[in-house]
Amino acid sequence: MHVRHLLILACLMLPLSAQAAERCPQTAPAGMHVLPGLCAEIIASGLKMPRGLAILPDGKLLLTEMTRWDAPQGRLLQLERKNGNWQQTVLLTGLDRPHGVVQGPDGKIYVGEVGRIIRFDLAAPQQRETVISLPLRQRHPLTTFALAANGDLYVNIGSSSDNCENAAPAEQASGRCPESEQDRAGVVWRYHIDNNGKVSDLGVFARGLRNSMALGVHPRSGILLQAENSRDAIQLKLQLPNDNELPHDELNLLQAGKHYGWPFCYDKQVAAPEFPAYDCSQTTPPYRLLPAHAAPLGLTWWLGPKAAPRFAGWLIVGFHGYRQHGHRLMAYPTDRQGLPTGQGLELISNWKDSKGPGGPVEIRAGADGALYITEDRHGQLIRLYAQP
Repeated sequence: MHVRHLLILACLMLPLSAQAAERCPQTAPAGMHVLPGLCAEIIASGLKMPRGLAILPDGKLLLTEMTRWDAPQGRLLQLERKNGNWQQTVLLTGLDRPHGVVQGPDGKIYVGEVGRIIRFDLAAPQQRETVISLPLRQRHPLTTFALAANGDLYVNIGSSSDNCENAAPAEQASGRCPESEQDRAGVVWRYHIDNNGKVSDLGVFARGLRNSMALGVHPRSGILLQAENSRDAIQLKLQLPNDNELPHDELNLLQAGKHYGWPFCYDKQVAAPEFPAYDCSQTTPPYRLLPAHAAPLGLTWWLGPKAAPRFAGWLIVGFHGYRQHGHRLMAYPTDRQGLPTGQGLELISNWKDSKGPGGPVEIRAGADGALYITEDRHGQLIRLYAQP
């Protein structure tokens, strides 16, 4: 009898699911499994490695295209909705692997290139200037950042190695990593931009961070969250079959002056095999562990009066990884500060089609209540919103 009841329930659910899907104006992109109650649509396609995204007060979108990894051929696009369609305008070309983009308190647009941050006025985009010069890194050269309401700009300066494998054996044996000691890699740097556009260098904000591609400042509480892309190939030192589940990626609550472990520690203050004698108790543990090699590249909070009611205020994190825990969009309930408090829920799961896994990068919440997501593997800009 119990099995019969389950079959009846399953049959009843089928038409309900079909009706729910029909309420979305457009079919979800191929291979994208969207949580019931949400709709997804492609608003731009044919993009060339879209990465950074900013939403301007007038609703226009700014989007960076890296285009390729081996040449400065990146672009900055502006997208504007007119008569139900999104029209594209190219603002800048010839950029060196651009990533982060934001409108500063002075009204100018700031774009992160490899080794620098430039800015310009929207009325004259070709008259751009370099306002911040950054150290060049080999392994993680991309520049992304998060802007706080008070004008502080937190900038990722990723590591130049995987786990300081470039250090000499004697340096590793003594628990040293010269790369991290120089504060030119594996840190988050802080600058300040005032309303007149003056940029001040406030120095290193936090250390021990291998690659802080996902950075976000909560607009109300001001907390700074970072999602860490942890190291690779730990199995070679630990003599494991693979590194599919180790080490975990991390979600860190960044605070001034703290050290978050890289390259000496991983997971919850566990000494790295290259630095077995390191005292990890002096480092700050992750606020939360994320799945191994999920590769979080973007995060935001689903805020605003029109946000999907079920997820209003939730933390949204994009998992870019191509391995088993990647290619999905996660949502976490939060407290009043914006810190996650419960288990994550997949808004988009197992995002994969015949061309391969999806690759969510930047996520932004629009005034229309939708989430806007850049996806670089298929060259798309996605709009995710509550079902009408």
